[in-house]
Amino acid sequence: MRFHFTFELENEVIDINYRRKILSFLKNAIEKSDKQFYQELYGNGSNTNKDFTMSVYFVPETQYGTETISVKSKRVIVNMSTPDSFTGIQLYNAMCGQKFIKYRFSGENSLRLVKIQNEKEKLITQNRAVFNTMSPIVIRDHNRENGRDWFYTFEDESAVDILKRNLEAELSGKFQRDISHDIRQLKVEFVRMKKVIIKNYELKIPCSLGIFSMEGEQYLLQYLYQRGVGAKRSLCFGMLDLI
Repeated sequence: MRFHFTFELENEVIDINYRRKILSFLKNAIEKSDKQFYQELYGNGSNTNKDFTMSVYFVPETQYGTETISVKSKRVIVNMSTPDSFTGIQLYNAMCGQKFIKYRFSGENSLRLVKIQNEKEKLITQNRAVFNTMSPIVIRDHNRENGRDWFYTFEDESAVDILKRNLEAELSGKFQRDISHDIRQLKVEFVRMKKVIIKNYELKIPCSLGIFSMEGEQYLLQYLYQRGVGAKRSLCFGMLDLI
């Protein structure tokens, strides 16, 4: 399931750390729509692996500063995708419940959802697909013992191995059979990528943007297209478009 949400800003200037504002809006919408679903996703500081991804597009003209972004149009588009129909319905209903309601995320600015569109998903029919990133890919290596994170980009030799290792853990139990072998057999080729540094909360995260290909089982490519790849997908990272 794939959705396209158009927002209006009250003020054209928004913080460079805008992803947390979008997440704040979404969490508020979900909590008001279905408290049980909210608890499953975010209750008690839950670190649950979320089965959806998002991307943000500022309608031109925009000017990027060190700490802020000036969006002259005051229009923000949030794209959302999920492979899970239940999650998709819950997210859609939550957003519908907030349509035309002003949500203040700071003393100077607010978001108002003004348009909701369903988008048709593309179908992958072969064992190789080429993707363009709609939001940056975060490749994270998390050490459970000390809680520290290391971040990698397409420039690092170990990036693909870490990406696939994380996928094995994240997709464990998502299918009726063990798909770890299919994940290990995935071939990832970075075609035309660039490294970007994204401020997210207090972190500055190195990420990857651009065009890459994946070769593997058709069902797995379709699932990753719908779900996104990498870490922090529900924070507006890792969303893909099929090209």
